[in-house]
Amino acid sequence: MKINPDKLQRYRWEFNLIMDSTINAFAMPGGKVAVLSRILSITNDAAGMAFLPGYEVAHSIANHANERLSQFLLAEFCGMVLSEALGKQSETTRQLALAAYGLGAQVGILLPYSRTHESEADRLGLIFMAMAGYNLENAIGFLERMQEIQKGQGPPEFLSTHPAPENRIEDIRKMLPEAMEYYRNE
Repeated sequence: MKINPDKLQRYRWEFNLIMDSTINAFAMPGGKVAVLSRILSITNDAAGMAFLPGYEVAHSIANHANERLSQFLLAEFCGMVLSEALGKQSETTRQLALAAYGLGAQVGILLPYSRTHESEADRLGLIFMAMAGYNLENAIGFLERMQEIQKGQGPPEFLSTHPAPENRIEDIRKMLPEAMEYYRNE
């Protein structure tokens, strides 16, 4: 995805800090971004914080919420078609087939697309961080601190919405040269 500065003007950006002990931040369609206060202790400073809103803004700009909803609705529709096709089978057969379909759709389609969205948001977040003139290495430091806090708590990557922390950090390192093309030092 190439960044179109004109597209950014259409959003009514709103950034909110929510006092909460959960380590998280999120974006909603249309430009609303929320950062939960506990994550501030991990960002360390303004440069460490710069990646986080850029990453969340990227989710909005890339329409990830809309894409996820479309994918979910398609998966649900396919599940209904399968259920209808299995109408004459025993209840046990139907339940097993639908459970297998649900697991397959989640692990084989929905979660991989979610990880793709996260990687795209990482890439765009780095670019926004560079455009604002922040040191991109601070994004890696932030993610390393997140990794340390979450060590061993998450599911394996194939069951997660996000890339595994070590893979995410490695991918971001590979993205740095492209993001540096946008670096603004004023």
